[in-house]
Amino acid sequence: MVQNKSKRYEKILRNPTTVKMLALQIKQAADDYIALKISENEFTELILYYARYHGKKMFSRAGDLNPTLLNRIGKKRAELVKIALTGFQMCMF
Repeated sequence: MVQNKSKRYEKILRNPTTVKMLALQIKQAADDYIALKISENEFTELILYYARYHGKKMFSRAGDLNPTLLNRIGKKRAELVKIALTGFQMCMF
C-alpha cells in the first residue's frame, strides 16, 4: 500500500503557472509554517522544490528573489524563504 507523502500539501499547488500564483503558494506555505500546520522540513522541501523546478519565476537574473515575488510575499516571509534556501545552488543549465 502506498501512502500519500504530501498529505499536508493538499491545499498547496506544487506547479504554479505564474509568478503571482507562485507568490500566493509561498505565502500560504509560510503562513502554515508559522501556524505550525507544517513542519520546518516540509516547508524547506517545498521551497527547494520551487527553487529547483520554478527557478525562472522565483529568481531574478542577478540571482536574488524576483522583485514581484518579494513585493507579494513581504519582508518577513521573504526572510523565511531565504533561510530555507540556505545552501541552495542554482544550476547553470
